[in-house]
Amino acid sequence: MKIIGHLINKLLRPAAFWSLLILTGSGWAQSTGAAMTLYKDGTALIKQPVAWTVETGINNVHFDGFPDGLLEDSPFLVVEGARVGYQRLNLDVFTWDRFYRQRIGEEVEVRLVSGEEYEGFLRHFDRQQVILQDKDEYRQIPRDRLEWILATGIVENPPVKPYLSWDIYSRSNRQVSGELSYLTGGFDWNAIYRLVLEPDTTLAELVTEAIIYNRSDFAFSDLELQLVEGHLHRTQPAGRRPKMSARGMAPEGLALDAVAPRIPAQSGLGDYHIYYLPERIALEGQQNITVRLYNSSRVNLIKTYLFTNSERSTREEPLMIEYKFANTVENELNKPLPQGKVEIYQATDRGGLEFMGEDNISQVPRGEVVALIAGRAFDVMGKRRVINYDRQRKSEEAVIELTVANSRDEGIDVHLIEHISGDWVIRNESAMYIKVDANTINFPLEVPADSTISVTYTYRKAWN
Repeated sequence: MKIIGHLINKLLRPAAFWSLLILTGSGWAQSTGAAMTLYKDGTALIKQPVAWTVETGINNVHFDGFPDGLLEDSPFLVVEGARVGYQRLNLDVFTWDRFYRQRIGEEVEVRLVSGEEYEGFLRHFDRQQVILQDKDEYRQIPRDRLEWILATGIVENPPVKPYLSWDIYSRSNRQVSGELSYLTGGFDWNAIYRLVLEPDTTLAELVTEAIIYNRSDFAFSDLELQLVEGHLHRTQPAGRRPKMSARGMAPEGLALDAVAPRIPAQSGLGDYHIYYLPERIALEGQQNITVRLYNSSRVNLIKTYLFTNSERSTREEPLMIEYKFANTVENELNKPLPQGKVEIYQATDRGGLEFMGEDNISQVPRGEVVALIAGRAFDVMGKRRVINYDRQRKSEEAVIELTVANSRDEGIDVHLIEHISGDWVIRNESAMYIKVDANTINFPLEVPADSTISVTYTYRKAWN
């Protein structure tokens, strides 16, 4: 390949410049037949099969089929039947910006998008502007006003992307094959759950999926993909890029699983969990794809309204809506649930779905409980008042009143959660409470339809 600087480069409107480079190339780089293990910190482990024809003795082989997010110290090559010597990573690639910056001080011609043409000495060149000297005058030209720039010079066979090279030692003329492993940024995955509430019941359908993100400009075909759930220790900030540049839903009864692909196999990976996608896939650059992680489950929900306060706060607001379900066999689960987002939908009597809120969950082991906050209830209001407050030199006492007004046409379960710090005691409580921990108590209530209930209590704290 020759890049001839005596070339009219109709490039310097940035969009036109980069479009030209893309259109005159062969498209996005692509890998075929690789295996990818994808982690949740923006990192992927790529295992790429490679093959070269070598001769007896020392051979120098090259490979450039990797994303630009390559972590520079990670490539590792294993070759069958030959010995791998020195490995080199070349990052010295050709760019047009460098080409023109190297010609600062030389005479050039430029043309603006408006049609004017100028000649002069190039004094400055960057992504924002070009400065041209014509005799004793300096002309400052924004890059977005330039159509092309003409300069002299020839670059023979410039490397246009980073590449790896190795010395391969072989005892005969043959074809050698092996596997190149490396870590790269630009890839990610997250779990996403769809919780579909059934009308007039405490049951819901839970659909568990994974969204896989390729944020690079690198494409994979015939890709074997594994997803790892867990928090790996890294010696650098998660997601750091290396120093190189260049559906729908349906309510119960519409047979969601009838059209779903096969479910990934799940197993332990040391202290983590790994999901093996059952089929090889294509993953294009700047693309995300969604796959099922588990078959859908029918779970039994516990719905509670929460009113949370602390010490001397006063508040009047709608109560939070909480849904809970257990990760158990009875709920068709008992599986490791990855960290992710849960979207909550309500199936309607007309057969459609309505969005009801969303929440994030951490990793949920088998047997644990998932708790979700869907939003705030329109017809359930909470009010908190501090009826009396008395602070002495070595003590503090407050009388609290909590009121819940339920305007719904059905009874509800409510938790009045109070946070109290320090060394405290509860007195004169008008309802039973549960001590949750050293700083929290909970008044569980049943509030009938279209009714109001009030709870009062006194907390006292003393210190030396």
